[in-house]
Amino acid sequence: MKMILSLFNRLLLLGSAFALLFLASCSDDEGGGDDNNSTEYEITIEGMSTSNESDMGAGFRIVIAPSNSTGSDITVSYELSGTATAGMDYQNPSGTATLSNGASEVEVAIPFIDDSSDEGDETIIITLVSTGLPTDVMLGSSNILTITISDDDSGSGTCANDNSINQDNHECDLSPTVANTYSESVSGDTRTVQSNGIPEHDYRIQIPDQVNELNSMNRTWEMDATPNLGSSTTDITNDGQPVWRFGVAKNGVPIDPAPAQPFIFENTMTGEYNFDWVFEPNWNMEAVGLDCAVAHVQPDGTYHYHGDMAIFADQLLSGLGSGTTTPSEPVQIGWAADGFPILYKYGPGSNGTITELMPSYQLKSGERPGDGVSEPCGEYTGKYTNDFEYVSGLGDLDECNGIERSITIGGDTFSYFYVITSDFPIISRCISGPPNQSFRLGN
Repeated sequence: MKMILSLFNRLLLLGSAFALLFLASCSDDEGGGDDNNSTEYEITIEGMSTSNESDMGAGFRIVIAPSNSTGSDITVSYELSGTATAGMDYQNPSGTATLSNGASEVEVAIPFIDDSSDEGDETIIITLVSTGLPTDVMLGSSNILTITISDDDSGSGTCANDNSINQDNHECDLSPTVANTYSESVSGDTRTVQSNGIPEHDYRIQIPDQVNELNSMNRTWEMDATPNLGSSTTDITNDGQPVWRFGVAKNGVPIDPAPAQPFIFENTMTGEYNFDWVFEPNWNMEAVGLDCAVAHVQPDGTYHYHGDMAIFADQLLSGLGSGTTTPSEPVQIGWAADGFPILYKYGPGSNGTITELMPSYQLKSGERPGDGVSEPCGEYTGKYTNDFEYVSGLGDLDECNGIERSITIGGDTFSYFYVITSDFPIISRCISGPPNQSFRLGN
């Protein structure tokens, strides 16, 4: 009997051992499930290694293997380098891409900017960055992609030349600290305007390292009170450089549209300037440094208008400059150097009805004749004043943006007037009657 009990106890012990082994086995199986959740992922980059400038763009894929099953999105960073320039040759993508949970790849597009410059083939190099990746995600060996962009302008006769334009409405972040003064008087055959030239609207100083405040020195402008047209017109520039102010606004601010920034080129010995090709300020507002009134400050603190001073026009008649109001009668915005009035956009048409008067200029067709070294090349875009040409009869106005038509201003009748227009030249670049010497630059 004791032997039977002893054998029975041994069997019980053996059963317990089997039970422990079984539990251990179950425990190992659960542990194996945890190991499956600690998968390591590898990220690589794929894409075409060549493209053409005339294509819409190029792209690449960021691939994860195995597919993302982390339960969360994975953000992958990348950097772009190479000989192509972001903003000039292609639109810069964000620098990050997201692999959604369950995804195996994500595509990133790089739109091209097609230009007319003969600049040779260029490259975009995309490099994946490990920074910020989860601990179970690593970069594979294929983490750099080089895309070579074939230049579609090679051998076309075009040349390297910055042909960009800028017409943004730039900010005005300052208010005048000195009150405007302005007065007009007529004595005999002379009209006199006196003003400190301080605008009553906000403005911006673009060269704060040279100018802190606007120059409020009192200025005197004189002109013919009974003006007549001359036998020839007077160009406000000489060899491309400004020599005359066109006029003065009714707030005393000079109207001085001629730019002074030329095309810069270098010969074999020294840098030179080509004043036959000067930047047109209304199409290069950033380069010329113009504010929201299409004006800027000279180094001596003098504020002057270069283009459509719509902000001042709104002060003369609400909504006139912004385009929400059509005047019922002409609105004079200034006096020209020869004594004729300057109207803002609207004047009497051929039937006497007040209408918007149009200039007679247009962009030249084709491409500039230059080589990009001694003079600019590329398509006529408006970047340079010389990009435009006068076509008689194309619009309402003559070459000086004026018209021989009777108009009465402030009780005085004139046989001719100028117009500030929406399109080039906006402000006239020549004077139809003899200009008064007080408008000569340097006086």
